[in-house]
Order: sequence, then structure tokens, then C-alpha cells
Amino acid sequence: MKGLDHLLSAVSRSFYLSMRFLPREMRPGVAVGYLLARATDTVADAVDMDCRERLALLRMMGETVAGSASQEVAATCFGRLGVLSTIQTHRGEAELLARFPECLALLENLSPHERMLVRQVLASIVEGQAWDLMYFESHAAVSCPEQLEHYTYMVAGCVGEFWTRLGLLAQGPGFSTQPEEQLLRWGRHYGMGLQLVNILRDREEDLARGRSYLPAPDDRPWLDRAERWLKEGVFYAESLRNGRLRFSTVLPAWLGLDTLELLQRADWRHPSSGKVKIARGDVYLRMWKAFLFSWKEAL
Repeated sequence: MKGLDHLLSAVSRSFYLSMRFLPREMRPGVAVGYLLARATDTVADAVDMDCRERLALLRMMGETVAGSASQEVAATCFGRLGVLSTIQTHRGEAELLARFPECLALLENLSPHERMLVRQVLASIVEGQAWDLMYFESHAAVSCPEQLEHYTYMVAGCVGEFWTRLGLLAQGPGFSTQPEEQLLRWGRHYGMGLQLVNILRDREEDLARGRSYLPAPDDRPWLDRAERWLKEGVFYAESLRNGRLRFSTVLPAWLGLDTLELLQRADWRHPSSGKVKIARGDVYLRMWKAFLFSWKEAL
């Protein structure tokens, strides 16, 4: 990972902080999965690119990750990503797109079981991203709670399941005090909660783009649900036996809960106040508390 390690810090400050503390045997699978998912997310969010072109490119990326793309499809995919990288304003994302083939090479270097897990989670993420693009071409708002829950699962809940299966693969019985079924449930809800926080935080921006992910006008039920799911993420972290893993797992949950608290204080009638954001000093304070938490004995 040394050749692409700096990309992790360039495309996600908070994730990179967490990943550095993961047990060594989990880092490659988590890092490769994140880089591939961030690359597809960058394409899905490329607003200057026609929706149909983004959708076609996403599907090609999905095929290359799955290992089912022909040489012609792979070459077309890499070429289009190279062109897109030249117009990206975010330098880290531009480099990530340009070096997408190297990320695929890292995927091939994983063990067969790790590679299978990464491919499974990327297939779900790309499916969710494609649904997002297609749905909002003809709709302005998500119509029912079940739709939103399914979307949050496809793009984030599946990541909690991936994290669990990878951890059990790497550490076996030493991973957690809880059975796999409970961990998969907590992990699934944890990921969905993090995605729901993103949706709530970006609500005004999405409305300005003519879309709404929230099927009801009242945000309170979704704020409550996000809080409940993130607390399941804390339960998940408390069950982990490895101190480094507890740190990496609990930090995003606590930062998500802090973001929810800011959202609950915000006045939605005045969107000009800007997107809520946790102050840098508060992030460092949370990191220190997560460090102390990481050395507690698992329950």
C-alpha cells in the first residue's frame, strides 16, 4: 500500500485517521475497498458529466472490479477515467481516477477470500450509485421509507457487513465477544446510520439540486433513526477485543453523533448558515477519547 497510501489521506481525512490504527492484517482489504469505492463515488458525483455517461462509466468500473470486463471495456474505462481526472478540481480525487488501474492491481494482490469480499461490497455500492443516478433522472424525491433504507444499505450498510466479515476472516474468534449474526446486524445499521447523517447534513444542497432523499417533510424521525443506528455502531465497537480496532470503529460513530447534535440545533429555515461541520479541535478531542476507549477491556 505504500505507493498509494497518501491517496487515502488526500481523499478522506477522517477515514485515513481511522485506517492507520487498524490491525495490520485488516488494512490492505479495507484500504483497497475504500479507494475503489471512493473512485466510483467520484464518478457518480461528477455533475459536469452527462448522467448517462456517468452511468455507463460506473458500470464499466463495476465490471473491472468484478474481473469480468473484456480488455476493450477495461481500456475504454481507464481512458475515460483519465480524461475525467484532468477536469477534477479536487486534486486527490483527480489522482485517484488517474491511478484507478493501480487500485485494481492492489485488489488482485489480496488473498482470494479478501478479494471476494471487496468485490461483493463494491458490487452493492455501484448498484446503489447507479440507482441514485437513474432514480433522480425522473423523480424529485424518494417516495417511501423503504426506498431510503434500501439505498442506505446498498451504499453504506453493506460496508458494515464487509467490515465484519473481513475482521472475522483476519482475527477469527479474537475479533469480538459477539456472534457473527449480531455483528452483521449492528454493522449494517451502523453503515446505514453514517449514510443517513450524510443525507441529513447535505439536505439543503440536495434540495438546491432538485432532489430529496427524505420521504417525509419532518426530519425528526430520521434524526432519531440515525442516532439509534449510530449507537448500535458504538455497541459494535464495545464488543471488539482489539484496541486498535475499537479506536478505528468507534471514532466515526462518535463523530456522526456529534454531527447529529449540530443538526438538531440547526435552523433549517436559514440554509444560508451553511453545512454543519465539526470543529477541528472537537475532532481531536474525540480522537483522544477514542484512544482512551480503545484500551478498555471488551465487555
